[in-house]
Amino acid sequence: MTSLIISIIALCVSIANVTWQAARFLLEGPRIRVLMKVGALGGASLVSAPVENMKNLDETFASWSSQGFTQPVLVVEVVNKGRLGVQLVDFGVDVPKGASVKVIEGVITDTPMPYVLEPHQEAAWAMPFEYVVNFANACQGTWPRETHPISAYVHRAGGKKVRSARSLTLKLTRTQGDSS
Repeated sequence: MTSLIISIIALCVSIANVTWQAARFLLEGPRIRVLMKVGALGGASLVSAPVENMKNLDETFASWSSQGFTQPVLVVEVVNKGRLGVQLVDFGVDVPKGASVKVIEGVITDTPMPYVLEPHQEAAWAMPFEYVVNFANACQGTWPRETHPISAYVHRAGGKKVRSARSLTLKLTRTQGDSS
């Protein structure tokens, strides 16, 4: 009977140890979160707001423009809440169909890619909003009968793509050449 009790206790301790090791493995690495924001540049300043707070982009950009923030941008903000640094290779926006756009020229940032994001730090990159509109128009031309929610992403070293939890769906007007 004593050996049975000792065996049960040993089993419980070993299960707790394996659980603790798994939890440490998951918690000790980098844990990054990608946020997508809409913003505008004015002089040396950037104003931005999360996409989920945007009701009407035209009104928002007009309001910001009247305050001197004249260049609309899409901001990709990355926060590392983990215990290890992570190397970020590039950023961009994509749609669920798999199409994506990566900014090669015209990136607005003080932190060039690739970039090592240390634990408990954040960094932001921005791209001109016209790139996002052009991408949305291209997706609309390719898949005309579908909506195209746009999400921001960053690529980690090693190839893993981390996307923003929130997306942005642009209401596009049809061009004169459209017959549908």
